[in-house]
Amino acid sequence: MNDHAARRGSRLAPGTLRFAFDGRTYIARAGDTAASALLANGVRALGRSVKYRRIRGLMAAGPEEPNALLTVGTGAAIIPNVAAPQLVLREGLVLASQNRWPTLRYDLASLLQAGGGFFGAGFQYKTFMWPSWKTYEWMIRTLAGLGAAPGACDLPPVAIEHISCDVLIGGAGPAGLTAALAAARAGARVVICEREPVCGGELEFESATIDGTAAADWLETTQSELLARDVRVLRQTTVVGGSDGLLIAHSEPDGLPGANAVYRIRPKAFVMANGSVEHPIAFIDNDLPGVMLLGAAERYLARFGVRVGSELVLFANHDRVYAAAARFLAAGVRVRAIIDSRDERAIDAATAGTGRARTELVRAGVVCLPGHAVIAAHGGRGRVRAALVAPLAAPHATRSLACDALLVSGGWTAAVHAGMQDGGVPAVAGSSDAAAAPDRPAWRQLAGASNDALELGAVLAQGHRAGERAARLAGAGAEAGPVPRGQGDPAPRLVPFWRSPAARGAEKRQFVDLQNDVTVADLRQALDEGFLDIEHVKRYTTLGVGTEQGRTGSLLGAAIVAEIQGLAVSDVGTSRLRPPYHPVTLRSLAGRRVGPALRVTRRTPLHEWHAAHGGQLESTGLWLRPRYYTANGADAFTAGIAEAARVRTRGGITDASTLGKIEVAGPDAAAFLDRMYLTRASTIKPGRSKYMVNLREDGMVLDDGIVLRLEEQRFLATTSSAHAQHMLSHFEHYRDTEWAHRKVTVSDVTEAWAVIVAAGPGSRDTLGRLLGAEWRGSLERLNHMEFAHRHWRERDLRVLRASFSGELAFELHCRPASALPLWEALIESGMAPYGLEALDILRVEKGYLGSFEMNGQTTADDLGLSGHVKAGHRCVGSELLDRPAFHEPTRPRLVGLKAADGRARFLPGAQLTTPDDPVHACGFVTSAVYSPALGEWIGLALAARTLAADGTLLVARDPLRARDTAVRIVPPVHFDPGAERLKA
Repeated sequence: MNDHAARRGSRLAPGTLRFAFDGRTYIARAGDTAASALLANGVRALGRSVKYRRIRGLMAAGPEEPNALLTVGTGAAIIPNVAAPQLVLREGLVLASQNRWPTLRYDLASLLQAGGGFFGAGFQYKTFMWPSWKTYEWMIRTLAGLGAAPGACDLPPVAIEHISCDVLIGGAGPAGLTAALAAARAGARVVICEREPVCGGELEFESATIDGTAAADWLETTQSELLARDVRVLRQTTVVGGSDGLLIAHSEPDGLPGANAVYRIRPKAFVMANGSVEHPIAFIDNDLPGVMLLGAAERYLARFGVRVGSELVLFANHDRVYAAAARFLAAGVRVRAIIDSRDERAIDAATAGTGRARTELVRAGVVCLPGHAVIAAHGGRGRVRAALVAPLAAPHATRSLACDALLVSGGWTAAVHAGMQDGGVPAVAGSSDAAAAPDRPAWRQLAGASNDALELGAVLAQGHRAGERAARLAGAGAEAGPVPRGQGDPAPRLVPFWRSPAARGAEKRQFVDLQNDVTVADLRQALDEGFLDIEHVKRYTTLGVGTEQGRTGSLLGAAIVAEIQGLAVSDVGTSRLRPPYHPVTLRSLAGRRVGPALRVTRRTPLHEWHAAHGGQLESTGLWLRPRYYTANGADAFTAGIAEAARVRTRGGITDASTLGKIEVAGPDAAAFLDRMYLTRASTIKPGRSKYMVNLREDGMVLDDGIVLRLEEQRFLATTSSAHAQHMLSHFEHYRDTEWAHRKVTVSDVTEAWAVIVAAGPGSRDTLGRLLGAEWRGSLERLNHMEFAHRHWRERDLRVLRASFSGELAFELHCRPASALPLWEALIESGMAPYGLEALDILRVEKGYLGSFEMNGQTTADDLGLSGHVKAGHRCVGSELLDRPAFHEPTRPRLVGLKAADGRARFLPGAQLTTPDDPVHACGFVTSAVYSPALGEWIGLALAARTLAADGTLLVARDPLRARDTAVRIVPPVHFDPGAERLKA
């Protein structure tokens, strides 16, 4: 890429950086935005509009920019729709314009401009309809949207911070800073969110004094005091939404996702001092590059030293235009003319300061034309060249004024978005027909330009009053200090003027919403077709949709609708702004939890050890558990077989902390558990436990687990990891409804106890050596399903003799702080760890149930648990066990499976059919593993009862994995059917 020479008016200094735009390299000064740097380099055309593909340039200096949306980066992980005024440049940044092909200057889709009448309001509803819409589908998909969607995302995780404060201030202009100062002096904890990198708002360029000092000195002193009072100022951070007392603020430093953050703020009071957004005036071809908002041009000059043009024409309807013109002249920019839509009488009634400013401008050669309007902008080669001006009393008596920038200001739209998201309603009020947010909650205060105060003295007074009131609402009662007194630009004395005169045929070139190409003609057509409500007009014309969200066009469009109907603007109102007010990346909305991390993640006390020692962690429910350890094999299949074989021959340990653990206590605890389980808990003796099964209300098996009776009136119910949360909800529901007036409590103690399972032939001897003489005798006497409770290293330890592997096994229940020392001691004693893969092999060999068998569609009888159903015992779901449907021949029955040839492989999920009927399934494989103890593939399945006899030949059909295997039914317990190893 070749360097593009800086154009006339460049102010670039040494120590510059380089960036690329549409394939050309430019230079910029540190701190420049893409907008200021491109303006300094003489680039005016920055993009094309969405509908007509009209070439567009910069209009604004903030996130309200509707035209200059850029794509940042190259390759798949691009970032589209970044507003050029918000994008602070970095060395080597690559930018591209949008909505054009093949280039910005020569765009084929720009031919759509010839169809201005065809693409009028509501064209999408009238044209792209079935069946003819298929004809246009390719074009819709090609042209729709703004920038291209990224194909990948390499953005870093978003930081999320929760903040609680007394007073939140939205905006750090003069109103916001004064409010913060008053609230902090009153003793409130204050947080400020300011969307710009610097504080001060329009004090950046306005000629002002506050309390007798220059505005810049007042800003420095105020910020120093706020810092001393521990006021937190979040710059480049915008309040984008919120409700129910929660405000969401989004931070994107330098305008690019990178170190961005989301703040979830809960203040006791909120001062909305977000300022206002300048809006344009509609006239013919007011979208030409070089037609900009007056305030934006002032900001580029004050902050970046960038002259937006060398010959300016200013068009406005208020006094501020004269002060702005004086500042441009002082910066060496020629102002050719000021076009003031107000008549001479209104201007003569202005303040003496404005009159003097106007006289000085005329002496400097500025043509001042009261009672005039810009009828049209003329241009060529993608930029404005002249303004066509005429007196409003004789709009056909036009004259042309040459210019290379036409600066427009039709007034300001108050930034009241935050007041409309929690009880506020959109409305129009005030002398300048400004947007307002009445009927908002009392804890939300408006101040400054957000509250229609546009003169510095009034802004400071409102800010101080709002800050003091907010502090009082938050409970702070100290003295708020004196009200600052300021003097700056005069009050605007604005006379509403929304659009210049134009013939009906030319209204389709008077643009109201530049991003969506909504024109005055579109608004008129919507009204002609019966769309009278402003919300309907918005949707029919797309007024105020997209990233700009109507900040520059919403009030303007509503006013023109009112003017066409002969109504007051307050009768029409404005459309509701919806969050997020400021564009936010989807990555920011998703926060940290994206992809695999979308769900809540829970970790056992041994998590770090597993990760550091080759444990391959995977999600099981909400928990991360090791599937296998890489020291035992390169993949789960190889490692699982090795780990399972080692448990059978020597022994091993596994982390079972994820088991659900619910403590039930009270005089009615036993009766409560009797109601929850198929078998009675009341018959369990203290110090013993029992395998128990739960039913759902419809009679299906919900879960199984072990219930320990710790004391006469205190039980511990363990549940499977997969069903732990469901079981807790199940228990709590019945405790709070049927048992609400009984003496029973239910407590979730899952994370209060870690569980380590030591299993295998050597487990008892290893534990005896490790736990010491105090435990050795207890371990020898401990029978299956009994437990003992003592201490190890002066901390609680409960040892339960129970097994999910079919081996002699012990569950060690300890406090989380003891888990790692106990685990490492077991490792040093020769007990190697095993993961879920090995555990699955061990439990399938023994025919134990898992979530694949307890899938919510099986009864106790289906799973071979009919022995747990006791006559006369009523529990949840038992009333439905006698339903005829539960005993039909087609009901499933748990069976074991082996390959018919003793070596073939079959997999879970395969459908079971008879050999002579490959179409109709009679069951399916729930679990299948390779058994190192048996040397063949084995499994569990649910098969129709009529076919569930041992020795029956079936086919496990798996068409998706191209595998059909002949299998035969065997008993579910494949290994050690007499349980001799378990009872050893």
